[in-house]
Amino acid sequence: MKPMVMPLLPLALLFAALPQVPAAQPASAPAQNATQPTAALPAAPPPSTTLQPAVESLRATLILVRVEKWKAPAPIRDAAGTNLDSIQRDLDSTLPPLVKAADATPNSVTALLPVFRNINALYDVLLRVSNAAELTAPRPQADGLQKSLAALDQARRTLGDSIQTDATAQDKQITSLRAQLATALATPAPAPPPPPPAPTKPKPKKKKPTPKPAATPTT
Repeated sequence: MKPMVMPLLPLALLFAALPQVPAAQPASAPAQNATQPTAALPAAPPPSTTLQPAVESLRATLILVRVEKWKAPAPIRDAAGTNLDSIQRDLDSTLPPLVKAADATPNSVTALLPVFRNINALYDVLLRVSNAAELTAPRPQADGLQKSLAALDQARRTLGDSIQTDATAQDKQITSLRAQLATALATPAPAPPPPPPAPTKPKPKKKKPTPKPAATPTT
């Protein structure tokens, strides 16, 4: 069985955010001129919330699909069976760890991209199966596959929009951090205050010489 081919997503990964550096301000600068801290990104919903309804719908559909009842030549039934097996393996083994990793960091574009690529590949394979079912499968099977395909398409679009939103917010945050860093590097630090004068020791007082006693005259 051929492994599922996952198409590349033409999205560039973001650079790592620079550390936030507060801008140095002169001692006399007013408080309102201080650089404002960059706001944290709002928490995004975990991708499992977006994908779970579509995944559950697809699982239920796979249970009802019987390729042997399709009115199609053997090569078409074999290809559909291979694709359905590939979809089942993906739902059981490949997708869950990707979603779990993305749930742990729902704002991470690098964690969301593997999930998005996998869902796109899953959609492409399901689309081929659904198209074949429209022509050869019993109507309940064809309708079930079509319904699951529509749910998966909506889920991947929602996930793609979430990734775009996160990427845009992170890009703005990086731009703000770079501006803060440039301001911090361009603003001279305030001069340190001069050191206090060293204490002076008092001069010792000079002792007055003791007068010598007058000589007694001799007779």
